[in-house]
Amino acid sequence: MQNTETRIEEPNIKRDVKGRITSLGIVFGPHHFVEVMVEDGRVKCALGTTHHGVRADAAEVNGELERMIDELKRSHPDRAF
Repeated sequence: MQNTETRIEEPNIKRDVKGRITSLGIVFGPHHFVEVMVEDGRVKCALGTTHHGVRADAAEVNGELERMIDELKRSHPDRAF
């Protein structure tokens, strides 16, 4: 069994009938995940742990996801890049 601190699982990729990616998810560490998906014609991003986290619209520059990232950077300047 792989050590959870170094675990990165294979990506989970879903495609539509034309072969276009509609969802990309990855699980890593002890219980973290990131998922990027097309939902209602827009790109969305989810970040969380096990069964809870945050979801944001990622379809626009200066949109919801970018504003959330900016809040995190302000709250944790020592981690910003």
